[in-house]
Amino acid sequence: MARNSNDKMCLNCDTVVSGKFCSNCGQSIDTHRFQPMHVFTHDFLKKVFYFDKGLFYSIKELFTRPGHSVREYIEGKRVNHLPYFSLIIIVIIFFKMIEDITPFHYADLTDQNKEMLDFVEQTIKRHAKLFYLGIIPLYALFSFLMFRKAKLNYSEHFVINTFRTSAFLLMNIMFLVMASLLRNTTIILPINRALTWIMLAYGTWFYYQYFSLYYTRKLLLVLRSLLAVTLPMILVLLGVIFYLSFLFHLV
Repeated sequence: MARNSNDKMCLNCDTVVSGKFCSNCGQSIDTHRFQPMHVFTHDFLKKVFYFDKGLFYSIKELFTRPGHSVREYIEGKRVNHLPYFSLIIIVIIFFKMIEDITPFHYADLTDQNKEMLDFVEQTIKRHAKLFYLGIIPLYALFSFLMFRKAKLNYSEHFVINTFRTSAFLLMNIMFLVMASLLRNTTIILPINRALTWIMLAYGTWFYYQYFSLYYTRKLLLVLRSLLAVTLPMILVLLGVIFYLSFLFHLV
C-alpha cells in the first residue's frame, strides 16, 4: 500500500498511521520529545489528575527491565505505561498511607538521636509529595551531567528519574509492610541495612540498562551509574544533617 505524505510512523510499534491513533496498538500519534514547557505544564497539570491504565505494567517493567523499558518510554513507546507523573503521585500517596497506619518507626531502630529521627520521619510524612518530587530535579541534574554522551535534555532526565524514584518508593513500601508484620527490631535492622544496598544496586542497574546503548566501555558505565546514584544521595543526606544540626543546635 502506498504511503500518503500525511502518514506518520507510530513510535510504539512502527506501524504507518494516517489518523490520530495507531490502528495496531492504539497509541496517539501526537507523541513528542519531552521538553521543559510540556513536562512542567501539560504533563504536570493533566497527568497528575488523570490516572490512565498501565499501573501494574509499569511496576512490572520497573522491576524486570527498568532501564530498557524507560528508554523505550522516552523514545515514544508509551501506550502500555502509566504516565510518569501519575505513577509517582500514586506511589507517594500509597507510601504516605502505609506510613500513617504502620506501627513501625525508623527511630525504633536506634537508641541514639531518636528525637531527630522522629522529627525527620514526621516532617517527611507531612510533606511527602514536596520532598519526593523535590529531590527528582537533583537526581536529574546528576544523571544529565554523568551521561552527556546520550544527548538527552534535562526534561528527559527528569522523566527518567521520576520512574527511578517511584521504584525506590515501592521498595520502601515493601520494607514498611514487612517491618510492620515482623515488629522485631533485631530482624528489621539488618533488613533495613540490606535495603540500602539493594537500592544502591538497583539504581546502578537502572542507569546501566538505560545508557548501555550509548557507552561501549561497560566498566566505565557501571562507575558512572554508581556515581549518579550515590552523589545526589550523599548531598541530600548532608543537607538533612546540616539542617538538623542547625535546628537542634549541634554545631
